[in-house]
Amino acid sequence: MSLQVKFITRLDKYSVPDSTLVIPSSSTNAQLEAILKGLLQTSVSSKELSRVSFDFLCLNQLIRSSLEEHIREKDEALLESILDIEYIEKFQAPEPEDALMHDDWVSACRSLGDTILVGSYDTKVHLWNNQGEHITSLPGHTGPIRSLGFIHSDEGEHEFISGSHDQTILIWKYDQNKNSVQSLITCKGHQGTIETLALQKSCFASGSFDKTIKLWGLEQQEDKSATKECRVTINAHTENVSSIGWNSSNELISCSWDQTIKLWNMDTLQSTQTFKCAKAVLSLDISPVNGLVICGFTDRFIRLYDTRVQEGYVLRSTFSSHSQWVPSVIWSRTSEHLFVSGSYDSLVKLWDTRSLKAPLYDLQGHEDRVLCVDWSIDQLILSGGADNSLKMFSFK
Repeated sequence: MSLQVKFITRLDKYSVPDSTLVIPSSSTNAQLEAILKGLLQTSVSSKELSRVSFDFLCLNQLIRSSLEEHIREKDEALLESILDIEYIEKFQAPEPEDALMHDDWVSACRSLGDTILVGSYDTKVHLWNNQGEHITSLPGHTGPIRSLGFIHSDEGEHEFISGSHDQTILIWKYDQNKNSVQSLITCKGHQGTIETLALQKSCFASGSFDKTIKLWGLEQQEDKSATKECRVTINAHTENVSSIGWNSSNELISCSWDQTIKLWNMDTLQSTQTFKCAKAVLSLDISPVNGLVICGFTDRFIRLYDTRVQEGYVLRSTFSSHSQWVPSVIWSRTSEHLFVSGSYDSLVKLWDTRSLKAPLYDLQGHEDRVLCVDWSIDQLILSGGADNSLKMFSFK
């Protein structure tokens, strides 16, 4: 069986004539690439063609089977029409760069500039640079650290927050040049582990095992005291709050073990929407590019939601490849399609939202459960696990 296709692209330097081709319906990515490179031989040097690889989309999904199978899954009637096949440059596999060992589980990680923050079950916050050199270990908590957030990092001056099993949040100011903590403010009020933190310019929110969300100010305190109380408390869920994120300056999204995802108007402190899920929700992240929400679940699936829909909500996609819980997910800060997940199956996976059944790449190396992932910097993917290591992967 043959199919009629047109190759289309947004890559100007690799464009081909707008003509209809007849190709075997059994064509896979490898055959499509061979056909495309044959068409490009007259306009692109053989040296450049040998260096570049392509991925192919049809009906807005990456082709991961034969072209005929791909079409039949969508709509068999389309086999009779002329199909547009879009080609893009293939993303290169992230390269393992380093493994930074700690004395206990690595349960939180964040990067900013050339600095990496790591939270561990050894109760300390660790600072590393992106060359894999340890800067310092900062004691302050009395329990394992579960969540971290960067406020500011520049020329050796670092401001950040950390949340712990000890039911406190610490606001740190650390001067790397002087190797000293300039200030340390303790935020008290939660009655359970601080599972999750989400920062804004002048405030931050926290979610806890005590089922509440609290809002805290970041302004300087007039009394210069070493403790801070929250501005507001929301009795948010019926089970522990597992993850939160800011959708806008006044809208927060939360998820919980109570199998719900909620949207909150932080001006009125009211829930504006509740999405009921079939399983406990462990993690969420909101794309800074397209506003879509990804969530990791206890049933091993990752689900993509569009919370902007006014009538009800839309579950856009479900991604299946992990074999155990997915406690951490994070979007690329610059691509609308790419995100990373970490799972108790010891794997980190790089996904493209246009490929539901298989990730782009498995990032291997952990020997135990993956507890946290970070992709705050485009070129650097981080993952921490119960093998006491922080893995660094470069992405180009």
